[in-house]
Amino acid sequence: MAVRSSSYDVFLSFRGEDTRHGFTGNLYNVLRERGIDTFIDDEELQKGHEITKALEEAIEKSKIFIIVLSENYASSSFCLNELTHILNFTKGKSDRSILPVFYKVDPSDVRYHRGSFGEALANHEKKLKSNYMEKLQIWKMALQQVSNFSGHHFQPDGDKYEYDFIKEIVESVPSKFNRNLLYVSDVLVGLKSPVLAVKSLLDVGADDVVHMVGIHGLGGVGKTTLAVAVYNSIACHFEACCFLENVRETSNKKGLESLQNILLSKTVGDMKIEVTNSREGTDIIKRKLKEKKVLLVLDDVNEHEQLQAIIDSPDWFGRGSRVIITTRDEQLLVLHNVKRTYKVRELNEKHALQLLTQKAFGLEKKVDPSYHDILNRAVTYASGLPLALKVIGSNLFGKSIEEWESVLDGYERSPDKSIYMTLKVSYDALNEDEKSIFLDIACCFKDYELAKVQDILYAHYGRSMKYDIGVLVEKSLINIHRSWYDKEVMRLHDLIEDVGKEIVRRESPKEPGKRSRLWSHEDIKEVLQEKKGTGKIEIICMNFSSFGKEVEWDGDALKKMENLKTLIIKSACFSKGPKHLPNSLRVLEWWRCPSQDLPHNFNPKQLAICKLPHSNFTSLGLAPLFDKSVVNLTSLILDECDSLTEIPDVSCLSKLEKLSFKDCRNLFTIHPSVGLLEKLKILDAKGCRKLESFPPLKLTSLEWLKLSYCVNLESIPECIEECRFLTTLIVDGCARLQEIRGIPPNLKKFSATGCPALTSSSISMFLNQELHEARDIYVNLPRVKIPKWFECQSRGESIVFWFRNKFPAIIVCIDTEFCFDELAVNVFINDEDESNHRLVVNICGTNTQSMY
Repeated sequence: MAVRSSSYDVFLSFRGEDTRHGFTGNLYNVLRERGIDTFIDDEELQKGHEITKALEEAIEKSKIFIIVLSENYASSSFCLNELTHILNFTKGKSDRSILPVFYKVDPSDVRYHRGSFGEALANHEKKLKSNYMEKLQIWKMALQQVSNFSGHHFQPDGDKYEYDFIKEIVESVPSKFNRNLLYVSDVLVGLKSPVLAVKSLLDVGADDVVHMVGIHGLGGVGKTTLAVAVYNSIACHFEACCFLENVRETSNKKGLESLQNILLSKTVGDMKIEVTNSREGTDIIKRKLKEKKVLLVLDDVNEHEQLQAIIDSPDWFGRGSRVIITTRDEQLLVLHNVKRTYKVRELNEKHALQLLTQKAFGLEKKVDPSYHDILNRAVTYASGLPLALKVIGSNLFGKSIEEWESVLDGYERSPDKSIYMTLKVSYDALNEDEKSIFLDIACCFKDYELAKVQDILYAHYGRSMKYDIGVLVEKSLINIHRSWYDKEVMRLHDLIEDVGKEIVRRESPKEPGKRSRLWSHEDIKEVLQEKKGTGKIEIICMNFSSFGKEVEWDGDALKKMENLKTLIIKSACFSKGPKHLPNSLRVLEWWRCPSQDLPHNFNPKQLAICKLPHSNFTSLGLAPLFDKSVVNLTSLILDECDSLTEIPDVSCLSKLEKLSFKDCRNLFTIHPSVGLLEKLKILDAKGCRKLESFPPLKLTSLEWLKLSYCVNLESIPECIEECRFLTTLIVDGCARLQEIRGIPPNLKKFSATGCPALTSSSISMFLNQELHEARDIYVNLPRVKIPKWFECQSRGESIVFWFRNKFPAIIVCIDTEFCFDELAVNVFINDEDESNHRLVVNICGTNTQSMY
């Protein structure tokens, strides 16, 4: 039997005549079925007395030695020499183990050389010449020594079947050796906590169940490294282990059958199994692994059929098995009913710097302090992505600071190829619509509020974006972050953003006018000033509130962009407004547009969103927006347009959902058609200081109305009670507002602070209306006297009050003409001294005019 170059898990030492075709042969088969690589010699190797060089090599390449001490074991000088060599080889080696099996013999007979062992040694003594007596003593010591190891004892008249005895031996083997651990090239930085978290999800100690755990996250974030670390730490607990790496790549190049063959060869140990089609493979996997306690890692899964081919159901494997799946696509885990999942996050700044330093300077080398700033710059660029940190560190190993700066400058212009290709894999897995939406977000809408992105993309594509954005989140390309002001914001990793922009840049590396999207100020400036635009451009997004140099153009450069759908200009640096706007526009947002008029030849028939804040447009100049052909407009924002004096007839805008003209300081009239827009949900007229009256509002869809700081407004619009879906009404700072009446039935939030003309009776009437749903009420309490209905009771410096015997969500406004040195407000709810719900406000003095 030829001895291979690789190592063995187990070496079987036995008396061939006693057990080769019985117990030891069966033990060997079960070990191999459990994926334990086992050496068993052939009959040729046991001929003669001395062990061969090949057998010595096999011993030295093995980790565990199972010594089957059968009745005639000691009668073979070959077995005794083999045992002696094993004991000498393993002496002092902590990574080698000896496991004696007393098969139908008494351990004490082996130890004290009694019974068949005593007889065998006596026979050897007769045959050996006097100068070989030393060998006899060595054999005796070897038998005594092996009998002292903890092992397994089988008696034929016992209560245990031989098969169960073999199973008991096999199950004890994995705990006696560390399986071949997977190589990890890097020191594992920042993985202690994630490893513990995943191991907790795996719950290895529970042997009565099969758990599947999913590890998901951005490409290059360290999913595979985490899976390897977990695998290495728990492999010893399983009968068979398999780490299927690069599942996506392997299945694409070699098919699912290749993955199935690897799994079977690693776990079953039968090299003769050759799966020819995936259906056959699934059947073999179910039959061969049903009783095995398996540890399986499926790394980089990107298709559900890959999971179906390997482990479609947990009951394919034996109880106690664990399956780890790494993927960029969280939805795959949901689809496969993987309920235990862990999302891998980017490294924090400390760990990122540690990893970069190790890759760039080695583990032991002390870093020159002069590299501090450039290291921090590299860490900022990598944004916690381990892949980027490794690539940057390796590329800059041994380089000067000047070389670091040059390389990082290049990365910021165009990402490193290996980083780009790794991250682009997730993009390549998208369908065409999803790719387009991802590029829109990466190039133009990072850090936008989610709702605004959805609105813009809905207008751009003409359909809801909720599903597509969900796919991008599931594939770890973007994430939704809740901001400090409680809004959901679109976020994506800086390097993912760079990949998206690089994909678009490569559409036309040298001519930005031939790209689908423009976002760079310099590119936009070049295209507009030099009239290099083409029909390829679909989005222009100049997303800056201001930018140094003015864009000198003739206003006609948009004429060639016949497929431009979204134009967003948040910059005050244009010398003049546009002379031409493409009729293809669906989103038009231009802050501080220097024009007074929209182009007369502009037909916004496809326009859905129009935002022109802080601009110089006159009411007449906006005439194209109110043409009867404009049937798709859903949002019209004209905030802070000081040249705007009136809101004209908007009856043609039948789909309008949001209308805002706040802080238009010269607006004095609103056409009655505004009050008849059936789909209008949001109406904002805040700060229209010259507005004295508002048309009746019969808006059946209205949800939000803001009239605050319309200082000349004397009354709330008539018919407002017909706005049955109105939940928010804000009239703060309406100085001439004298009464509140006709409140809608479903109002939840009402604010009327800073309205000095309101009388206490008016407030009383308002509060006594049926406002069961109201949660937030903000009103001024008149200074003259607190009304009786407020059930108020004063106690010294404190005010205690109840409201209808229960406490609603009320904000109390403290408004005083006096100036005190300091203010302390303490609010107690359900004070322990009182049974009723109450609010206590302690006023100690103030140096401010009001506090909320």
